[in-house]
Order: sequence, then structure tokens, then C-alpha cells
Amino acid sequence: MPSWVSSSSVRQRQSRDLITGFTSIRDLLDGAIQPGSLANVIGLIRDCRLPIKTKGADYKAMWTIYDLSTQHDGDTLDINIFWPLEHIPDVGAGDAVLVKQAKVQRFKANALSLITASRTVIHVFAASRILRPPNSARSALLPSKRHKEASLPTDKECDYISIFYHSISKDDLPDDEQFKTIKIQSLNVKDKFALLQDVRDGKFHDLVVQVVRDPFDLGDKITLYVSDYTENSSFFNYTWEGVRDLDLGESHGYGSQGPTSSGKQWIGPYGKKAMQVTCYEPHASYIRSEVKVGSWIELQNVQMKFGRNGAYLEGYLREDQNARSHRIRVRAFDISDEDNKDPRLKKALRRCRDYLEQKKADLERLKTDEFGSKRKREEPEKKVKNTRQRRKEKREQAQARNQLECRKEQALDLNPLVTSESMNTPITTVEDILEPIIYEPLVNGEVVRIPLPFVCRKYRAAVRVVDFRPCCLEDFACRHRVPLCDHMFSDDENESNTTDSPATEDEAVLPSRLVWEWRFMLQLEDAAPKTKEPSRFWVVVDNASAQYLTDLDASDLRQDTETLAKLREKLFTLWGDLEERKSREIAARKAAAAAKKRRPDDMPPLDSSDDDDVGHRDTNADGKGKERAFSNKPFSCCIMQYGLKAREDNPALVDAGAGKKWVRMYGLFGTRICS
Repeated sequence: MPSWVSSSSVRQRQSRDLITGFTSIRDLLDGAIQPGSLANVIGLIRDCRLPIKTKGADYKAMWTIYDLSTQHDGDTLDINIFWPLEHIPDVGAGDAVLVKQAKVQRFKANALSLITASRTVIHVFAASRILRPPNSARSALLPSKRHKEASLPTDKECDYISIFYHSISKDDLPDDEQFKTIKIQSLNVKDKFALLQDVRDGKFHDLVVQVVRDPFDLGDKITLYVSDYTENSSFFNYTWEGVRDLDLGESHGYGSQGPTSSGKQWIGPYGKKAMQVTCYEPHASYIRSEVKVGSWIELQNVQMKFGRNGAYLEGYLREDQNARSHRIRVRAFDISDEDNKDPRLKKALRRCRDYLEQKKADLERLKTDEFGSKRKREEPEKKVKNTRQRRKEKREQAQARNQLECRKEQALDLNPLVTSESMNTPITTVEDILEPIIYEPLVNGEVVRIPLPFVCRKYRAAVRVVDFRPCCLEDFACRHRVPLCDHMFSDDENESNTTDSPATEDEAVLPSRLVWEWRFMLQLEDAAPKTKEPSRFWVVVDNASAQYLTDLDASDLRQDTETLAKLREKLFTLWGDLEERKSREIAARKAAAAAKKRRPDDMPPLDSSDDDDVGHRDTNADGKGKERAFSNKPFSCCIMQYGLKAREDNPALVDAGAGKKWVRMYGLFGTRICS
């Protein structure tokens, strides 16, 4: 033992807590930290694989390290580094490494290892320059192009590196020449990855695929049906009509008409996009515990050949006879892991997403047997005389309209706490918004009047809220389903990949999670109605518009009382005491309904009566009803008109394709409560 290290110091450094915040390799391999968690370790380089290019922008390198806890039993820990080439340090045998915030992973059924995450920091100390204690090892720290000054190791960590390096056994380290040979040989890696469309008989390939039916366990082996959503002419053709699953009585699953029914779930895809793979031990054991229908997996060194009947190409994954240990060549991906940057998986998920969109369109065509044509709707072109006088008149008319609009808005006394976009746009009345649009094209020299079901148009209006739906504020937020692998797609791709109610089999293909979003409706009337019974209409407030309106994010309002209180306060600015009145009216309706159901002997005296009118009317002393005045101020808002397709059983009303008609809709946007 060196004279500068006391026995108590050695025992302390060899204890399970090597240094505060760090974990020994022995504890990590024994499961002290669960896969998916972050860990800090310190070790010595024993083996190294030089960086190789991945399918993405990064390079991959792998280091093998050991520490005081494993120096005598031969166990080591692998560190997988996915960084740009210029950020990966060049290490030598015996160099000390300090790793912070690396993710613990279990690759297939092998021992635990580490993989770099977005926050991972790695520092390397050159072995030849590490001074003996009590000197610090900071002078041996190699410069880093990746980490900033703030992430440099502390003085305490540098002092420990010096003690650690001069305490650990180095008997099993290769010499410099051996280590250089190991590094050079690590580059001799043949990429055997292939898409299913490119696999050929007699070849061995690596695959990234999805399991598209329940694995079939045959005891000593397991049969998988997999797809990466590419097509191969040598695969079985799964048709749309009468798709039947694997016949458990047939060894290879193919009959004269294809797979027959076994009750096993088939989630697609259809066509020649799926292949059968037979997996033997030890891979079968891993599949039993980690793989199910819908799982995305990597298969390595799969042999391709035609099956027993010689009709279709199949895959076979056998035991590695040349390996000293039972190496598992199956790995299940976690597609919800944001640090998973495997470009092969990302591309496969995109193909899967594209297939599901195409499948949905194909099913619609199969249901209708005819294609609905979109009717071209255009605004009539206004003939404008290109003269200086006409332009001058238009400018004068526009100025006059603007002055008139300003005077109108001042007279309306709009709520200053509610603002809208396009404040210079003239206000449109509700009557004008609801007026049907007539298209008048010239056909054979005659004007033909065609009423349009809707037009895509935006308005600015002065209105007040007179009702809302749902009746309960707690129901203003609803749950929405989004795919777990959203991070795999860019922002513009995510929009087309979300769905409120995915089909059961599509949910198995792309698993999803539930999030909360705003969804409610407001009934509006003109701020200055011209009649005693003003026109009213409903506008939809979607998630984005509601976020802008209230400056609040949707949540479970039955549990999130704080957000519910903020929402109620915001909407009070918009509609005054409308919620209170609506609550009283609902209670009155329920009381009236209960009174009608009472038995005759429970009825009140004949000279008494229930008030059935519980709408927007009060009762005077003379018993006559009068319209209840609204207390909320009118406000300026932006409204858009659009159309939606709805089912229609009456053929005379169908105008949007087979069995569909257009429905005119209105939506709120660009309006904000500033209080």
C-alpha cells in the first residue's frame, strides 16, 4: 500500500459510496439503479471501439470501463456514446473517465450499460499525466469541445481521480500496441441492415420492424409476424376482404388461401408488407418477456430463405454457435423515449404513419364505392374599372366607412378588457354574418343563382354572450389522444398524426397518450340588435382559440380547482353574471320537472302553479313575463365561417359526397381577455 494512503482511506474509497453522487460499477450492475434512470460513474478505460457513422448526424463510440468495485472479478461496464465526431474524445488504455448524467439501459437481455443522454457530461483524464496524491488530477484533464466551463469537474472530483487511479489494479490493461490494434479492428464492422423490401433468399440481414400479430409460442421457438411497412414481392399478400390469421395446426402458417383464423389479433398491414420470422432460443425467452403485438424491435443476423412450401420468403433467427455466451439478437424499442435517436426506427414510424393515413382513405372508398367530388366554389369577381376617378371614389368611401365605424364602436360602449385582432377591420353585424351567400355564375349567357352551404370567410363583430355549452364549466376541457412517438416527427407532421378516437387496431400500431384540451361553444347576439328578437348563433372555441382567449392551459377541471377558479374569473369578464343565472335556471328546470312527476296526492292546491318559464324571462307583479336584461358588456371579437361534413340520409340534401352534406359552422379566434 502506498505510504500516502491510509488503510481507513482505502476502505472508504472502496466502500459502496465512492464519492457523493456517484455509483460504483458493481452496484450499477447489481440493479441499484433502474433502467431509464440517470447515473454518475468513475472508471478506467479497458477497451474501446472507435466512432462509426450512424444513420443520422451522430457517430457512435463505445468504451468499456471498470473501477475499484470490479477490479478483481473481471466485470466491466459499457458506455455507448452518440455524439458528433468532433465531440468524442480519443482515449487510451488506462485513462480515467468521469461520467455524469448518463442513462442506464438494458440492451436486449445483456448486462446493464450506459448511454449518453441530452444532459450527459464526460471528462477524460490522460493516464500518463495523473499525478500522485495529494496532488490534483486536473492537469491531466483533456480539453473538451462539447462541455462549457461551468460543467468542468470540481476540485473534490479531481482529487478523487488522483487517489482512484493510483489505488486501482492495472494488471488486466492491454499495452499501447495491443490497444491500438483493438481500436483499429473495431472499425471492421459490416452493416447488414436492410429494409424488408430489399431482403433476398440466402442472405443475413439486420431488421427494424413492428410485430403485427400476437407471437405464437411453439415451446422451443416463437413465430413472429413483422413489418417495416415496405413491400416485397416474395411475401404473402394479405387482402382487405376476409383477412384470416395463422392456422395453429400448420407449421408455417400458410394455406392455399393464406393464413386462417386462430383468434389471434392481426393489426396489419395489408398487401405484401409482412413477413414470418421463426426465432429459436435464447432469443425466444427474451421475446416471451419483452415483446408483444405492436412492439417495435430490432432483429440481428436474420437468415432469409423460402419456407417449407417454397412459396414465400421467411426469416430465421438461430442461436449464435460461435459465441462464447448466449448472445441475444433481439431488442425491443421504447418509442416514448425522447432520447431514442435511432434513425432507422424514426423512418419506420413515418412509414407506419403514412400507411395508416392511406388505409383510412382506402376504407372510405371501400364503404362508398364512389368518390365524392368537391364542388368548386369561388367568390364572384368584381369588375373594377381601372380609372383614377373610380380609385379616388373608393378611397373616399373607405375613409367615410372608417369614420362611421369609429362612431358606431364608441356608441356601443364595448368592453375594454376584451380585445381582438384586426382592430381596423369594420364591424359586421350578426344578420350579415348569418345571411346566405349566393353564387351567381354566368352560364350560357344567363346568370344562375346557386346558394352556397358555406364560405371560408373571417369577420370582426361586436357581440355579447347570451349562453354557453357545456352547461358546466368543469366540462369546458376534454381529453384528447396523441401518439406517444410525437417526438419522432417534426411539428408539421404531428398535426396529421393526432386523432381523438383512434381505431382499436391502429392504437396497437401507434400507442398514444391522453392530454387535455379546451372545447366549448358560446352563443352570441349582436351588441346593438335591430329587432326585439335578435338573431343568435353558436361559435366553437377550440383549444388554440381558448388558450389565447383565457391565457390558460387546459387540464382536468374537476381536479384542478385552481385553474377552474382562474377560468371562472376570466369568463366573468366576458359574460358577467351569465353563469350564475344559467345555474339558477337549470335548478329551476329540474325543480319544475320534479314537480310534474309528483303523485296526485302530493300536488299543491289548485290555486297555486309552478313557473314553467325558466328561460331568460322574469315575472312582474301582474304575472306578465318580460325579457331579462343582460348585465355583461358587449365586446369586439373575430369570427370565422367554415364548413364541416355531416352524415345525411336524405339523398336530396346530399352535397358533399356520398351520404354527406355540408354544415355551416362558426368559430371564435384572435380574441383575448386582458384582465
